[in-house]
Amino acid sequence: MMVWPGMLDLALNPDLDIAGGLAQMARAGRAQVAKLLAPTSADALLSQVEAHSPWNTVAFFDGRHHDFDAASIASSPRDQVDLLWAHVHAAARNGFGYIYDNHPVYDAWRTGDPASHRPLDALVRFLNSEPFLALARQLVGAPDIAFADAQVTRFGPGHFLTQHDDDVAGRNRRAAYVLMLTKRWRPDWGGQLLFYDGQGDVTGGYTPSFNALNIFRVPALHAVSQVSTFAAAPRFAVTGWLRAGPMP
Repeated sequence: MMVWPGMLDLALNPDLDIAGGLAQMARAGRAQVAKLLAPTSADALLSQVEAHSPWNTVAFFDGRHHDFDAASIASSPRDQVDLLWAHVHAAARNGFGYIYDNHPVYDAWRTGDPASHRPLDALVRFLNSEPFLALARQLVGAPDIAFADAQVTRFGPGHFLTQHDDDVAGRNRRAAYVLMLTKRWRPDWGGQLLFYDGQGDVTGGYTPSFNALNIFRVPALHAVSQVSTFAAAPRFAVTGWLRAGPMP
């Protein structure tokens, strides 16, 4: 494989607490594995994510997913931006809704020119490498996990993802994962990955952190709480699903 200057070189931390992750998974169907990547890998990945451009703003309203150019939204007249937020809030008020920034790295990698140089392609290759997939199979207890899809996400003030369970027919999702890439965060800035029982009570959750893998079996009722308007930094993460069957 051709290697370009600046290409990401991602590797698992050789000293992972896998036993601890397995114990967590057995208790609750979810686990947090600290220090997933080797330190230099984690820092390099965050640098590429922070430098990435352009970003999409993705939102759900009027019963469907919408994609916008984040830079265009930032430069739009205030009344147009307010209208977008009004649609998003109306959807979330009594049902499902979300708004956040993303870069669909898996889709870009799958449909792009294999010879092109996109630094974040290396992230998708890592997530679909045997070392990472073997770790996922072990943690989840799903030997049929065959591949991982992925998006890079950036949650800023006001962004959120309401309660849902990720169980979509035909997608063969065995588990969901969130690789947190957030170095600077306070718990009262929001943005927590929260889990719920059938009565809507919070049964656990994870505050944004750096180089930690949050992984949980599908289905599991969860949400990302709204990021506070006074949050002083973005919540960066890589998110996706670990799936069985052939890669589409």
